Amino acid sequence: MTMLKTFSVNTTTTCKAQDVWFAYRQAQWVLKGVSIDVPSEGFLTILGPSGSGKTTLLKILAGMLQPQSGNVELLGTPLINGTANHPDFRQRVGYIPQQLGLVRGMTTLENVLLGALGRINGGLPLLGIFPKVEVERARAYLDFLGIADKAREKVYRLSGGERQRVAIARTLLQNPKIIFADEFVSDLDLPRAAQVLTAVRDLARREKIAFVVNLHEIPLVQEIGDAVLILEKGVIVYRGAARDLALGRAHKDLG
Repeated sequence: MTMLKTFSVNTTTTCKAQDVWFAYRQAQWVLKGVSIDVPSEGFLTILGPSGSGKTTLLKILAGMLQPQSGNVELLGTPLINGTANHPDFRQRVGYIPQQLGLVRGMTTLENVLLGALGRINGGLPLLGIFPKVEVERARAYLDFLGIADKAREKVYRLSGGERQRVAIARTLLQNPKIIFADEFVSDLDLPRAAQVLTAVRDLARREKIAFVVNLHEIPLVQEIGDAVLILEKGVIVYRGAARDLALGRAHKDLG
């Protein structure tokens, strides 16, 4: 696979997918002709039951999986020929997995600073030494998310909601144009999940970042989301404004 020597992010279009088909095994389609257009800013939620294809769709949109058929464009660039693997490109695309991917033995601040690695040259970060400006930005994100007092705490000692916020802060430190999050509040109760998602939504609006998150709780989507699409058995069965999502219609569509 040939790596591009230079890369320039085009943010005219945040993310588009057209007639995407994907299967992990031959002819066992997980996604069937999915098309999606992610707004350049705002909070898009993907709703659906387990096994509907939400995680697979998110990974395809983020350039982590290649569909068997269809086209995907991210930050104005077609995801072909290794584009998604270019370091400059990956820095502009944030991804928060369901299990968060934090280093449990490191402190909160150290985990957040990992988000800056893609743009720091030299070996100082390997010694835990980061530029002052990056440390200040990391602390500012922790403060905004309400866990500045946990900066020196080891991650394994944090609550579930606090760890979620660490993962968010780490991703924001990348300076992404778009963030994908895979049911990263699924282990929290609804009030705590709503609190975390509200903080994320406010940050996305403040930083002018497009945010795409997989959820399966309809009340959270109605409260937090700007736009929503419902995925069922690899097919989009509903799309519209989150505030217009009717529980009866959604339950019918989800079977």
